[in-house]
Amino acid sequence: MEENSINLRAEQLLDEAAFTSSLIKKKERENGSVDPDHMYPISKNETDRMADLLRQAEAVVERPDEPAYREKHDLVSQIVNWSYGRYRTWTWGPILGVLVLALLLFWGQNSSKKKAAEYQTYAAQVEAWTPCDTTITWQNSGVEGYTFAVTFASANNFKRAELAKIKNNYNGYLKNADSWQKYADTAATAEAKENYLKKKAEKEAEAAQARQKFDSVAALNFTELQQMAKNRTERWSGSSKKDSHFFLFNMIFFIVLTILYIWTGYVHGYDLTRTRTRDKIFGWVRKVGYWLAGICFGSGLLMQLFAPDNLVEYVYSNGRRETRSEADLAGTSMNIVFKIGLMFIGICIFVGISVFIMLFETIGGLTVKIRDLKSSKKETVEMTAKE
Repeated sequence: MEENSINLRAEQLLDEAAFTSSLIKKKERENGSVDPDHMYPISKNETDRMADLLRQAEAVVERPDEPAYREKHDLVSQIVNWSYGRYRTWTWGPILGVLVLALLLFWGQNSSKKKAAEYQTYAAQVEAWTPCDTTITWQNSGVEGYTFAVTFASANNFKRAELAKIKNNYNGYLKNADSWQKYADTAATAEAKENYLKKKAEKEAEAAQARQKFDSVAALNFTELQQMAKNRTERWSGSSKKDSHFFLFNMIFFIVLTILYIWTGYVHGYDLTRTRTRDKIFGWVRKVGYWLAGICFGSGLLMQLFAPDNLVEYVYSNGRRETRSEADLAGTSMNIVFKIGLMFIGICIFVGISVFIMLFETIGGLTVKIRDLKSSKKETVEMTAKE
């Protein structure tokens, strides 16, 4: 009994330290018994309090080697040391996913930039047009368009391309109207026939609008056509520039986010204790998301590219039969579509999960950094005031 009382005060201080954390439940405090997992502090103040009680116990202990004291001391000391330590929380998975996204954004930005420059070139072509007669009638207009480089080379080319597009739409509307008429002719009920004829009338109305639009464009003179082409190229160029700026902004955003993710990815043990539940949830999201992404991407990668050849039998006029093995082009095309589709879905899931994890973990890390900076500033002010 006497030996047990030698370190009584020191053990009382260690017991008080063991009940410092706010994770400890009310029932545990009432019973005087706490789960070791609940002993870990969740803030710097709690860690400082536990460390202070540990130092007080070390100062008053009479028999440091006494087993009961040593067991409590080692446990509290281990918790304090771990809580003060810094640990890396960032992982390479989210960084790789965001890097893939950044590369895609870089490609988009570069592509949009090139398009904007290309449209500016067309605008310069339009400015250099030579005045000419631009008369084109319905009868001598074609239905074939041109590449942009040819379309914007002259006023006549631009007008012919515009009229060809409108005329194609006109012919398409009439073709659809004929199809609805055929459906109406073979309709099983009067109600169905009425619906088909209604759709036919809609297409005929659209065809009439297209013909009116054709006539309005055909009536444009050189100056009006030049202005129309200039407005279009400038609008396209402006839209591509906006897209380029959008891609660039997002690319920079995700690069900065990655830097912040790494910078905030070194936290104290007490912060890890406080976010233990959140980290478990993110851990499961990461595992399930990356597993699903791997399944989709891997399935697409391992999927057979070429479809098995088809055996085709040919019968000639002389009665001779011949069986040939021919490539299944349609089957191979479908395999390519599914293969690329599965791999694309896998990449999208991987990138999406990576962005989600990085964004929320960085936000959480920034709140910790801001809190630590405020706490450090407050301590500095207090120390200065004492001096």
